[in-house]
Amino acid sequence: MSAIRGHAVLLSATLPDIVVKSDDYHRVMLLAERAHKAMPDVSAYLERELRRAAICHPWDRAGVSMGQRVLFRLDNEPRLRLGTLSYPDRPFGERGNVPILGPVGAALIGMRRDAAIEWVDGKRVRTLTVLDYGW
Repeated sequence: MSAIRGHAVLLSATLPDIVVKSDDYHRVMLLAERAHKAMPDVSAYLERELRRAAICHPWDRAGVSMGQRVLFRLDNEPRLRLGTLSYPDRPFGERGNVPILGPVGAALIGMRRDAAIEWVDGKRVRTLTVLDYGW
């Protein structure tokens, strides 16, 4: 394991390819930079994800984008989750809201169908798998 500004990342895990729309990239990168002092771990994780992403035009097909609904699974839980990837101006806990400045939101950005990613949450390894998105 390695640390990115205090956030442990699994280096042995293969990171999935992610594709982010250019308008999402610029807005979310600005949010991550502004959140650095208040949320250094999430900010560093989100910046890393954005830096490794393939960037496409706003009208091209991408992975999970801001404002899209996404069906996903956390870890091996039998329960599927449905949420909308949202900016921080949305009230936390609003039905189906998955904030981009949280570990799940940061993991979702740019992910494609059937892709999975791991991260360390405290001492626990978490896995997120995208099942469907974009409607």
